[in-house]
This record gives sequence, C-alpha cells and structure tokens, in this order.
Amino acid sequence: MAPRSHEQLIADQTRPMPAVVTADLSGKTLVLIGANVGLGFEAAKHFARMNPGRLVLTARDEVKGKHALAQIRNDTGYSKAELWIIDLASFDSVIGFAAKAEHELDRLDVLVESAGMMTWKYEQDAQDNYHFSLHTNNLGPELLAIRMIPKMLETARKHSVTPRLVVVASDVHYWTAIEKDIITSPLGILTRLSEKEYCTEEVMKHRYHDSKLFNVLFVRALQDRVPSVPAITVNSVNPGLCLSGFLANSGIPSGSEDAKVLRKMQEEMAFTTEEGSRQLVYGAVGSLENEEKLRGKYIQMSKVVEESDFVISEDGKIVQDKVWEETRQILGKVDPKVFNVIKAYLTKA
Repeated sequence: MAPRSHEQLIADQTRPMPAVVTADLSGKTLVLIGANVGLGFEAAKHFARMNPGRLVLTARDEVKGKHALAQIRNDTGYSKAELWIIDLASFDSVIGFAAKAEHELDRLDVLVESAGMMTWKYEQDAQDNYHFSLHTNNLGPELLAIRMIPKMLETARKHSVTPRLVVVASDVHYWTAIEKDIITSPLGILTRLSEKEYCTEEVMKHRYHDSKLFNVLFVRALQDRVPSVPAITVNSVNPGLCLSGFLANSGIPSGSEDAKVLRKMQEEMAFTTEEGSRQLVYGAVGSLENEEKLRGKYIQMSKVVEESDFVISEDGKIVQDKVWEETRQILGKVDPKVFNVIKAYLTKA
C-alpha cells in the first residue's frame, strides 16, 4: 500500500470505529502489557467482561497499577484480574517477568503488547546504548514475546487452541522507510539508528514512526518462524489516532508548530481510547473462525490491510531479516534463553 495521504488519514479517522468483538474467554489466560492507562486500560475492561480464567494486567508503577486494577474491578465486576509489574525499558525487568510467567502461568492464550512511548528527544538507554524508544517499543517487547513462545506453544498442544500474540503498531509506519545507507551500515541498522550524530532533530521527528515500522516487521518475521503445528497467530494492530496523554512526554515543544498541528488533529478527529482499544481486542479474539486470515498481518478498523510499500518491498524484506538477526544477537547476549528458544522453536522454513 502506498504511503497514506492526509486525506486517507482523515477518511479513516472520521469513520465510525467498528464495534468491539467479543468471545467466551472462560478458562483462558490473557496477559496485557501496559494496562494501567490509555488503550491498554480500556482493552483490559473489554477483556474482563469476557470472563477469562486469568487476566494478568501490567504496569511499571505499582501504585498506578493498583489504582487501575481497582477501577477495572469496579467498572466490570470482574474480580480475578491480577497486577504484575514490568518495565519494558529494563531487560532485567522483562527477564524477571518472563521467568515469573513461565513458573506461575499454567497456560497463555493471549499476549497483548500495548505499552510504548513516543519521544523526539535523543536519549540512549544506559543498559545497552540503543535509543530509548527502540528499547522500549521494540527490544523490550520482542524479548518478552520470544520468551513467551514456549508457553504459548505448550498451551496450543495441551489445549488444542491457537494462542494469539498482538503487537500494537500504528499507521505512521506508512510514513517512514529505512534508507539504503542505514540498511548497508557495517554497524547494523539498530546501532546506526541509535548513534547520536545520526539522530538529528529532523530524524528524531520520525523515530516513533521507525519504531512502529519495526513492530510490523517483527510480527512478519516472527510469524514466518513459528511452527505451523501447533500454531500461534501473531498480528499487529493500528488503534488509530486517539485522544490520550501519549504526547505529553514526547519532548515536542508545546508551543511549536508541530505540537499545534498534533493538538488540532487530536481535537478534530481523534478516537477515544476506548474506541482505539477495540483494535487490540480484535487482534486478540477477532476472526476466530479463520485464524489463517490474521497470521502475520496488519489490522486496522477491524480488517486486514496491506502494510506500507516499504514493508512489502525487497528492501523491506532485507530489513526484516537483518533486524531479526540483529535483535537475536542483542537479546541473546542479555538473555541466553533467547538463543535456546529460537533454536528450538523459531527456525525459518
């Protein structure tokens, strides 16, 4: 699909968001990353009303997480939701969370990765020297996803079900591409994108777009590698532009022209976070009668749509495989279990 025009964005944002889909989740276990605010919070309420056997909700901050948990219980009447703590910006936190899930969860039917951040600031993560947004939006969630693959495949085998892994992406992936000199950089794509001298003010305006592009590519790469039997459905979803506090910590100068444009767009055409959360729910429980339809796909407005021209181009395929290998090496160094999982379960046919 060609880059989305402003007119296409307006057309999508001014159409009614499809109604939320529902399913019987009795006996099933869902884990929702980033459930204390925004899209994740609203999705958590939708899932709670479907009465899952276990609903694990996560937050970075325990106090804020407990407040959200109490509100979800009050709003839905569902009393079995649990709060677990995870910080996707910390590999140690993700590894600890994965170990807890492996030990304490009997099954894992749905994993929704909703947490993320947007920033125009240049900031490297002190732990690994990758740009903070690439760590939080990509490397952290990808580490968790890979670590959860054995539990999801075990669930598929034992219970004859098809677990779902849902990654929250965005339509902004249509508005970016990885340049040839980055693709061929001897440093590697993620390292080059994280270098301070490369991250000019203009580049940083598109860093969120880049991270969402990598979300889409990761979903395609992972789906290519998971076994067909037993199966897991991996997909990415676009919730659309939503009215939330997501921009508050972006580092965009509040009086700048960019900030004014974004505020105007939010005021005139943004969905509510509840409306946007319906896409997370669709990725998790939509089209249950046709799993193949959603495998490795990108979803918006409750339907599968083609990814950007870059994603499906030859360069896109090269970046997809290169970034998968870079990610494998990066994550395997901080958590050797990543190498074990990939060797045992994630070999491309």
